[in-house]
Formats: sequence, C-alpha cells, structure tokens
Amino acid sequence: MSQAQCAVLQRRRFNRGQISLGIRAHLSRTEPTRHAVGVNTPPAQTRPAASSPAPSPAAGPAADAWFLRRLPFGIFLIIGSVIGLWMSFLLSIDKLRKLENPGITLSCDLNPFFSCGSVMEYPQAQLLGFPNQFLGIVAFVVPLMFGVLVLARVELPGWLWTGLAAGLGAGALLCMYLFYTSIFAIGVGCPWCIVVWTVTIPMFCVVTGYAALRGFFGAGVTASPYARVFAQHALLIGVLWMCIVYGLIIVKFWTFFSGLL
Repeated sequence: MSQAQCAVLQRRRFNRGQISLGIRAHLSRTEPTRHAVGVNTPPAQTRPAASSPAPSPAAGPAADAWFLRRLPFGIFLIIGSVIGLWMSFLLSIDKLRKLENPGITLSCDLNPFFSCGSVMEYPQAQLLGFPNQFLGIVAFVVPLMFGVLVLARVELPGWLWTGLAAGLGAGALLCMYLFYTSIFAIGVGCPWCIVVWTVTIPMFCVVTGYAALRGFFGAGVTASPYARVFAQHALLIGVLWMCIVYGLIIVKFWTFFSGLL
C-alpha cells in the first residue's frame, strides 16, 4: 500500500472518530431533558384518594345550636329542674297542710279561677294513688343531675339521653293531661302547676333536640330534615307550645282576665 493510500485511510478513521465523539456529546447533553419531559420513564404511581371523614351528627348549621355547648345547656337543665323541683316541693307542702286542715287557704289559692287547693280535691291530683306533687319531686332530680354532669364535662352514653328525653316526653304528656282536666274539666287553674308545665315542656323539646343532633336516636332521625329543623328550633317550639297553653287559659278564663283590663 502506498503512502498516499495510508494517509487517506488514516484520515477516514479520524473523521469517523470525530463523528462518534460528536454523537456521544450530543446524547449526553440531551439526556437530562429526556428525563425531564418523561421520555422512556415509567408512569408515576398514583396514590389512592383518601376517603373523606364521615360528617359528625351535628354537622352543618345545626352545629350552631346553643344547647350543643356545655355551659348554656347545663345551666338550662339545672335552672329548669330547680324551678320544677321547687314548685313540686311547695305543692307537696300545701298538700300535707290540706290533709291536716281541709279548710285552710293555701299560698297558691289566688282566686276562684286559680286555686291549687281546689284542684287537689279531685282524683286527677292523685293519678298513681299518691299526690302528683311527690312524683314531681322525684322526677326533676334526674334532669338536675344531668345538668350537673354536663357542666362537669362527663360524657354520658346515648341511651341515657334517649331515656331522659323519653322521661321528659312522658312528663310533657302528663302536663297536657293535667292541663286539660284542670282548665277544661275542673274549670280551675293551679298556679304552681302551670309553672311546672312551663319548665317541663321546653326541657322536653331541648333535650329531644339535643339527642337528635347528637345522633342518639339513630342515623335515620339525624339525617331527616324535619327532625333537624325541629332540633335546631327546639326551645322556640317549646316556647310556642306554652304560648298556646297560655292562650287557651286566657280564653277559658276570659271573665277573670277581662276584669284586669
């Protein structure tokens, strides 16, 4: 092989080496970009979406109900229970005084239209074989204890709250029965009894609303829009309930009230 041919062959080998180095340099510069845009990269592993927590029984606007806060709810139960307990105690004392002296004038004998002593003479005043006043003394101790426990931050099981709501419901029904028999059947109102009705019915409404919003009556009741509306306005419903009672009393004894005008 001549020297000229050897020179040509070496020049070709040199050119091939330069081309190979250029290609490698180009690939090294473009490699980060390829990874950045995801070329030949495995698909990213997607994490399963975390399930959202279930809403609490009192979620939504109903969570703002005042009786879901410990302080006002506990105070409400204590005040209502103390008033009912005190009225029941006064009625019990008057009943004992009436038994000792049937002709005595009691502290709640205001006039012929409103007289506890007159109502005590009827069988409806002893539905269970003993004076109804004694039942009130025992009954109002229960919500009083609940109110104290609420202020003490004691978490009570749901069945106790449903039991309290049921007990107050029975008390509200008894109040309505005594209201009808006293005002419309006997025709005489018992002032201290009316005070007992005034605290029993709102307490029943509020405790029932509390149990409903806390989910103690079951998920079906809590999810019901009607139950939630009742629960949110429980105290207002109790007040309106008593306003109807007061209105019927005024209508029944309009002869007395018209004389006050």
